[in-house]
Amino acid sequence: MIRDLEAALAVGQPWPPESEKDRLQRYEENEHLFDGEHTKVFRALLDLFSSQTAEYNKIILILNLHRRISTLWADFLFGEIPRAIGDEDPESKKQKYLSAFIDRTEYWKLQHARQIDVSRFGHGFIEGYMEDGMVKLQVVHPGRYFGVVDEYGRTKEHVVAWLEDLGYVDHIQQRKLRVRIHRPGQIETREYVVSASGYIMGGGEAPTIEETGVDRPLIFEVRNLHTSSGKLIDDYKDLDSIVKRMEARLTRIGRILDVHSEPMFYANEDSGAFIKTESGAWVFDGKRKAFAVEEGKAAPGYVTWDGQLSGAFAEIDALIRQLYIISETCAACFEPAELGAQISGTALRLMLFVPLKKVDRLKLVVDPIIRAELQTFTAFEAARGSTGAEKLESIGIQWQDGLPEDFKETVANVVLLKSQGLIWDEQALRMLYHLEGASLQGALEKLQTQNAGEMFMPGS
Repeated sequence: MIRDLEAALAVGQPWPPESEKDRLQRYEENEHLFDGEHTKVFRALLDLFSSQTAEYNKIILILNLHRRISTLWADFLFGEIPRAIGDEDPESKKQKYLSAFIDRTEYWKLQHARQIDVSRFGHGFIEGYMEDGMVKLQVVHPGRYFGVVDEYGRTKEHVVAWLEDLGYVDHIQQRKLRVRIHRPGQIETREYVVSASGYIMGGGEAPTIEETGVDRPLIFEVRNLHTSSGKLIDDYKDLDSIVKRMEARLTRIGRILDVHSEPMFYANEDSGAFIKTESGAWVFDGKRKAFAVEEGKAAPGYVTWDGQLSGAFAEIDALIRQLYIISETCAACFEPAELGAQISGTALRLMLFVPLKKVDRLKLVVDPIIRAELQTFTAFEAARGSTGAEKLESIGIQWQDGLPEDFKETVANVVLLKSQGLIWDEQALRMLYHLEGASLQGALEKLQTQNAGEMFMPGS
């Protein structure tokens, strides 16, 4: 964190500040892991081969479990789109405006992208700005974010800053540092000139200040896990040693199988298995199908050895179990087809108990932030007089569980509840078909008409 922003942006200071180097380095490593470039982080994988090994045989097996785990949590939260409620009446102006705002800004897609950042970097950001009379939203890479804190460690300013290369002037590389500072009710923009070696040379004299008309900064942070230490906790660090070991072990298994598929040959010198070249060297005669074996001498054969593959695969199984435990996942998260088509929704939820508890924890963090975001960004539009903008006093989020629906089980539950008088027709239609507003009323009227017709059917 930065204590004094003006000191950090003073001429002669490095950018980024030294206090941020470790954090940014971890981001870079985790991004390599997410992209599948594991040898840039797990450099020991490159040492699995000798310098004499041909380059085309240096095959390292990469398991991109990091990306799979990051997308898993984002899919659980936002793969089945939540519903934002600004008014109980689905046909009201406020609800229609909120739905239009979410569609226009692709809000849930941005939430999915930010949640991936939360998993791989420990936190993620969404920033709002005004363009063409409407609010636009974007996900900010955490490597561009710098928090400015007061003496108590509370964030008082949110800085988004990035470097741009301007090319060369008189054979000297020129770079520009663009800085955007978010405060409650205000956005300040500055520009600085930075040297090729990364030091601020000048700038910042003529900042641009934009009044937002809202009492919150137009940038919101979601953290992966909150603790009293305040440290960033990503989903990768605890898994790195396991994934690295699995990749090394599987790469070695591959080498063993490759060598056994093309083994070396041995035979006695006088067996006829060798021919003499013009240079006088003895080489193996690959055309020979039979070899003479004299009494008392070893028969030709292939060089083989015990690769201990059973032990290697047992180790991989143990590593996978630890991976599930530490990542709070299970086999059902990655191989649902193995469960069979007949598994019930309740059984699936029991299998996914631990992952679903983590999803609940993530919702606990992200739900109030999403509600605050939507209130702030829509209030920003209203303050700027955007066409059709409505100020929303409160917003609720209706979450989905991200699991496939077991309609047969749902029908059985609805029938049981209805027979016991615990729900009514309107609630039953909601549970079965997720209807709201005019669609719900239309279905309810049709159901009532159908029931009335059956009640007075001739002969009944």
